[in-house]
Amino acid sequence: MSDPSATLDPVALSALLASRLCHDLINPVGAIGSGLEVLDDDSMDAAMRDAALDLVRSGGGKAISLLKYARIAYGAAGGLGAELPMEEAETLLCDLFKWTKATLVWRGRPGLAAKEKVKALLILAYAASDCVPRGGVVTVVETPDGFSITAEGQRVILNEEFVRALEGECADLKPKFAPAYVAGLLARACGGGVAATLEDGKVVMQADFAPHAALAAAR
Repeated sequence: MSDPSATLDPVALSALLASRLCHDLINPVGAIGSGLEVLDDDSMDAAMRDAALDLVRSGGGKAISLLKYARIAYGAAGGLGAELPMEEAETLLCDLFKWTKATLVWRGRPGLAAKEKVKALLILAYAASDCVPRGGVVTVVETPDGFSITAEGQRVILNEEFVRALEGECADLKPKFAPAYVAGLLARACGGGVAATLEDGKVVMQADFAPHAALAAAR
């Protein structure tokens, strides 16, 4: 088990998160650029121009969804010690899941919640969509001390590097799993922990934010 007291250098972590965000944005922004090139070509017929407009619309929509999500999940929104509305988390995820193959089922309670909890929820719910690459259902359920997220689908995967990042292992951490590392930090900073398991053909992520529920220390 990794040592949760060992943390990644903040500069290195910020670079990894920036790389992850750039990776997420490159495809939709590239689609916008490709669409604009077609629209600038007067030789293109109406069908090609309509297809280009669809490309610009979809690329722009996905890029906006990702940026709104990243502003809350990775950014400093709310300031130190702030609370964030769970309704905003639901809205951001519903919008983001339009661009994934998974369907979101939200069973969270409305109202304000600790910023750390909301950020970790956003990170883990989005990561859960990667656990069902061929499509499926991601269910978010609020618990007394945090939340649980379940991913079910035709093909379910749980990357071991993702699990290690949640547990706080920072050796050879890749940009893809930097958000998971942050989610683990957020939970442990509140005295709790986060865990992810593959059981009965589904991925279950459990996050707790109370000192008596330190999952990471109990593994």
